[in-house]
Amino acid sequence: MSSERLGVFRRFHVRLTLLYASAVLVVLGSLGGFAYARLASDEIDDLRDRLVALATAFASGVDTTRIDDSGYGADLNRRLAAVASPTADITSAWCFKAHGGSRFSFVGDYTRGKASEPFGKEYDATGVPLLQQAIFGAVAEEAPVHDAFGVTLSGYAPVLDASGTAVAVVGFDVDASAVDSIRRDVLWVSLLASLAAALLLAGVAGVAGRMLRGPLWRVIDATTQIADGRLAARVGLVREDEFGVLGRHFDAMAQGLEEREFLRTTFGRFVSNDVALRLLKDRSATLSTGEERVVTVLFSDLAGYSTVAERLEPPQVVAMLNDYVGAMTEVIAAHEGCVIEFLGDAILAVFGAPNNVPNHARRAVDCALAMRRALLELNVRWRASGASARWLGEHELAARIGIHTGPVVAGTMGSELRLKYAVVGDTVNVAARLEQLNKELGTSILVTAAVAAAAGLEGGQPLGAHPVKGRLRSVDVISL
Repeated sequence: MSSERLGVFRRFHVRLTLLYASAVLVVLGSLGGFAYARLASDEIDDLRDRLVALATAFASGVDTTRIDDSGYGADLNRRLAAVASPTADITSAWCFKAHGGSRFSFVGDYTRGKASEPFGKEYDATGVPLLQQAIFGAVAEEAPVHDAFGVTLSGYAPVLDASGTAVAVVGFDVDASAVDSIRRDVLWVSLLASLAAALLLAGVAGVAGRMLRGPLWRVIDATTQIADGRLAARVGLVREDEFGVLGRHFDAMAQGLEEREFLRTTFGRFVSNDVALRLLKDRSATLSTGEERVVTVLFSDLAGYSTVAERLEPPQVVAMLNDYVGAMTEVIAAHEGCVIEFLGDAILAVFGAPNNVPNHARRAVDCALAMRRALLELNVRWRASGASARWLGEHELAARIGIHTGPVVAGTMGSELRLKYAVVGDTVNVAARLEQLNKELGTSILVTAAVAAAAGLEGGQPLGAHPVKGRLRSVDVISL
């Protein structure tokens, strides 16, 4: 494997610069949006305050006793024109008499460049809820309205009679296009700032590229050698920055890989990760010579497995066993057990070796109960997926488990070519015999009195002493 030369946009420093550029542009865009929102908000607030004040002031001068007089309407038209026409941004002003709900009629009207609406002309304010709301107090629109008349903002104030009842509404419309001008100004400023930032970042990218390429390619070349199996490769970066830290850690890793290559070859001969991990920590561990320990041994076997296997093709047997063994291994690992061996459908596990496990008897008992539950769940899953019908027909898998606590010799067995971690002793034999004894007693999990005592077991059904094949003394057993 040779060092791969990367295209421009696949290089880290280029991507990093693009990332920074994106962040800067997002920030600039956010600032521009904030500036627009703030400036536009200030402009709108000023317009709203002005509209409310103007409408309120005019409404206070309306003579409600003459509100139905068309002659007074002509006077209102002149007064509205006198107030609105000198101010360039006021586009229209009017006074509506209120008839209830959304029904209004013109009392006075001024629209810049247009004739006034006739006195008494009806106006339906269904689409202008703020106008209807103005009966209860002076209000102004929150945001400019874009319509056929342009961009406008409206303010309203009620006209009150002598009793304080609103009989009409005065309104003023102003040109709010200045708000759009603010947006254009902010947009141009943001674009110019973004362009300046992009040019600056391009220069920074060039400098950063020169600073990054050297150490990065040294790391890349070293990793390429490691990938090719040349574990003696070192980066040798003598720096006081992050690259120096990276180089030192990389060189330490490469040295560790050299050591682990030896261990990998050794560990390939072991079944259990627990054993391998212990040797990783201590090469002088007594695993190679064996050590005497008090442990709890669990032996599990599938009931009726031979009959099931006879009905299936070899690939189906393998698929079923892999599913079963995988589920059981997870349960054993969760209870800190160490799988010693798979014998077809049988599983031999030990609790308390090679690692010390506190209360190993209790963990083994809990593990057995959890294995039984896991097998029930596995049967349910197989039925749901249709695998049960293909593999087992009308049957379901059941397991028998035997557990015994006692002394064993735990260590490696074999030759220079092949080693196996094993536990040897009467304790292992008793656990295996208990698994078989389940057949005679019609039980699924049997533990010895030694297990019950060590685990502080209070439940279970005592079944008394039973002879064990290949053993002179009987064993007191308990069914779980």
